[in-house]
Amino acid sequence: MTYYPYLRGRMYDLLALKTLCEDDYLGDSIIPIIEPVRDSKELQQTVESFIKHHQPFSLIANPQVSLYGLNGEAKIHPLPDLSEVNFFHPAAILAPDFSSDFLKTTSTQTSFLIAKNYPLLKAYENTRLLKKIDNIFIPEEARLHQIVGAKAISLTDPLAFVDHVADYENVNDEYFQPASWWQQVDNYHGFGDYSMVGSHYFDKGMPSRAIAIHIIYATTNGTLRIHHFVSDSNETMGGQKIKFFEALHKLIMWSPKLQGLNNTPALQELLKYNEQNKFPGLGNVKKLSLMHHFQLMHRLGELRNA
Repeated sequence: MTYYPYLRGRMYDLLALKTLCEDDYLGDSIIPIIEPVRDSKELQQTVESFIKHHQPFSLIANPQVSLYGLNGEAKIHPLPDLSEVNFFHPAAILAPDFSSDFLKTTSTQTSFLIAKNYPLLKAYENTRLLKKIDNIFIPEEARLHQIVGAKAISLTDPLAFVDHVADYENVNDEYFQPASWWQQVDNYHGFGDYSMVGSHYFDKGMPSRAIAIHIIYATTNGTLRIHHFVSDSNETMGGQKIKFFEALHKLIMWSPKLQGLNNTPALQELLKYNEQNKFPGLGNVKKLSLMHHFQLMHRLGELRNA
């Protein structure tokens, strides 16, 4: 069973993927799908790292949450030619700007289509184009699955969306993964999600009175859950360092529960900030939380294969 994390090309998401790739914490059982949002050196370097380490990956050719556009104007940080990279998966979103040119493949490549729009998918139902596409990512909806059939891979958003970061205190521990990492059900042949980042995209982060650290973990029965550690002094916008250590202290107090597979290198790196009395910045906190999730999924994949 292959896991397909779907990420927008934000800087710290890309830095997390690049580090995981170089440390061999992805492999064939974790295939990242990136929807680019910036013409950035981080995107360029991450793709170059994937190629160097023969890491399977995918890029969305028609991003819908930004103006990046892989097929648009010349880039300051151009991506390498991927047409002959056999472990690259050309991908596109089924949207009004969709074109079959987005999914051109060589004989060794397989294509991905992200299809969340039922009317559009229905319009393509009996076309030769849809029949040529290898894998189609859909929400777990019966009407979409009926059209896609055996090509279906589930794409879900397990993270509860809240209006304010402080609201996570009201849902501090919740069920995370509707798709089983052990055995996919309902005739899907893989599963994807938006990890702890969520499917909602904001072009620029909004200031928040609260800081939260999100940690995904596996329970003794194999299900995945996510725990939110939220700061306490949330009356004003200031005091980011204090807020971080309030949230980190809660994680430290709770961390003895994270043993075995859950005790990842990224988690240990995050906990060490308490010894340094250093606020690493929210980007680095997010990077380590994301790395922890993928390191855990890598371990679960190895356990399943064993």
